[in-house]
Amino acid sequence: MFSLVSPQAEHLIVFDLEWNQSSYTPNHRMPHEIIEIGACRVNRDYQVTGTFSAVIRPRVYKKLDKHIRSVTGITEEELAQGRPFSDVFGEFIQWCGEDAQLCTWGRDDFPVLRRNAAFFMTPMPFEPPIDAQLVFAHACLHSAHQQMNLHNALETMQITVDVPAHRAVYDAQCTAALLASIDGAVRAMDDAQRAQLERTLLREKRIAASSLRSMPTRYVYQSDALADTRLMAVECPACGRRMAFDTPWFDGGREKYLALARCPQHGIAYCQMHFKRIPAGTLIMHQRVYAADEEQIADVREGYRLYQLIPPRKRHHRLSMEEQVKKAGTVQE
Repeated sequence: MFSLVSPQAEHLIVFDLEWNQSSYTPNHRMPHEIIEIGACRVNRDYQVTGTFSAVIRPRVYKKLDKHIRSVTGITEEELAQGRPFSDVFGEFIQWCGEDAQLCTWGRDDFPVLRRNAAFFMTPMPFEPPIDAQLVFAHACLHSAHQQMNLHNALETMQITVDVPAHRAVYDAQCTAALLASIDGAVRAMDDAQRAQLERTLLREKRIAASSLRSMPTRYVYQSDALADTRLMAVECPACGRRMAFDTPWFDGGREKYLALARCPQHGIAYCQMHFKRIPAGTLIMHQRVYAADEEQIADVREGYRLYQLIPPRKRHHRLSMEEQVKKAGTVQE
């Protein structure tokens, strides 16, 4: 039976992050820079047995975003007293211990942690966490699509935690306070509901382990970007090896591009991509690549088959990499 704490783990590490950013001069290798890590160690009875809290001195975004300052109460003076990310993260790894099972509220924190670790060239020993928000939606709200913020979830479950809001360790404590109720709701689910939850969590685990890539381009038009084979390349999320396309990039609708790519060692990956325009008028490319399941493989292949059946004159603004490369030739940035 599924449980928030696996049989192999003695405890959960519930963690939360606060991060800073810049809307005006973002670093596209690291759009969010962690400024605080907070965590609780929770035993198998969902009791908090220890806490971790540390402020990180920023290196990329040294000016604190006004919204972040307002929500968290963190000040630039406090950040100046913080320690470098690599030191804090190394200490956090040691505090968690070996084979730590992580838990978060929501899917955002772990990808940000992975990006920061990669940016600062710090080893990343953790597997993707359990998303307690997602489990709460399935088990307590009976809807996978009804995502509730942390403090509304506490109110719904009539749980009061006497800590300030929106500092990392306090949000971790609030998440920990919900775990016993969530676990009880999971145990009350029937077999079919629990099986659906486990399938959803497995997919979320693959998404959390995504290879993420953001890159500014010199292109104004998506057609030109799609013809750049270096820009369109994808890497295996498991080993980083460049993969060959099983299905080329094509517009799957609403300018969200889809593809399948194959790693000889790790199999087929599901690829998503979209473009955003910056004030200068050029495009930024955002990619997400993660291990595909059979359903996703079938969906993308069928989507590409249907795309090819549309007569070119009726495709309007829908584009594919294969067609643009043929039209323009290989373009290199």
